[in-house]
Amino acid sequence: MPYAAKISHLAQFQQELVGEWENRTFGKDPDGTPVGGEDNPLSYNIMPLPQVWDDDGYILKNFTYTERLKFNDDNVKDTLAIAAEAPNRGGLVTQNCRALFYEQQVKFAEGPAKGNVVHVENGMWLWLPRFVQQDGPYPDDIDKEPVSDALSQPADMSIAKQIAVPHGNSILAVGAFDTVPDHKGKGKPPCNSTPRIHGSPVIPDAPFPYPLPEDAIGNTAPSPSLISSLNVDERYTTLKDSDSDFQNPHPDLTQCPNKPLEEAVAIIKPSSYMHWRVTTQPFPNNRLGGTVTNIPFEERVSDVTDYAADYWLLYKGKKKYLAYTQTILMAMTIKKKDCKDDDPGKRYVFPHVTCNTVTFV
Repeated sequence: MPYAAKISHLAQFQQELVGEWENRTFGKDPDGTPVGGEDNPLSYNIMPLPQVWDDDGYILKNFTYTERLKFNDDNVKDTLAIAAEAPNRGGLVTQNCRALFYEQQVKFAEGPAKGNVVHVENGMWLWLPRFVQQDGPYPDDIDKEPVSDALSQPADMSIAKQIAVPHGNSILAVGAFDTVPDHKGKGKPPCNSTPRIHGSPVIPDAPFPYPLPEDAIGNTAPSPSLISSLNVDERYTTLKDSDSDFQNPHPDLTQCPNKPLEEAVAIIKPSSYMHWRVTTQPFPNNRLGGTVTNIPFEERVSDVTDYAADYWLLYKGKKKYLAYTQTILMAMTIKKKDCKDDDPGKRYVFPHVTCNTVTFV
């Protein structure tokens, strides 16, 4: 059941997320096949795995998947996940991070492990308004008055996503909306409206997820030569979907990872949408963005170095859908089968891409 509560101190995009989302059938493809649900989700995962027995030192674990997302507000019973009254202090201003907590569970939608849980995650979406600094350690109203525009949060860093996954990785990504929440009103919290954009979004094609050498290479070499030693053209474009070798069941999706989202938007035909993006990469003028941390094992063999994601909240009549694409860059140590025992291998950066469209339930 959807939650009726709308927490006024959250940004509108956070309010719109509150509740539960999952893979549900939302239409039919051009061939008349129902899509979006558990039997035929419009989703995809691209995942490389280091394997020392392999001729090229790695294999793929690509698959479609289903997921459940749950966003909790502070009116939900029996939860400790509520925003605390502990603002970030800055001397002249405070920053009250408005937090919306979430949980995610992902299952294989195909292959030998179909139905098994492959990924779990929790974290929060933050809205980052600023206010006048309050006197004393326990102010009566931490949201007493919004600051002037000169002291407000930078427009391209108005939101953040914090992620924790049981691989020993933690991610903090920063970003903004296509339309930025309006900060108006005197003596009141900033207006938290996030205007919808009329029409249907254009989902960009995602680049072919080539692994590239971690060390910088001169620009004189053509791009294909950078990855030819890993036999990428064959591995990423060859169909492999037998029970004994279920590595690349959808080569067309592997080469164009955002294709499921493009198909979903074409079928749903939303009348309006919101769009926001977050990243760990630096912002213009060398401003620091987010960051990624990993436990020592991951740093040595499969180091997550960057994260970037785009989200589209789609509206069609009384229904709404959440579509996203995210790319995690992983620096992996690749050691081929014919390497000597004392060969440490080489480091390559592999894009780990996932995308899905879920329905509000």
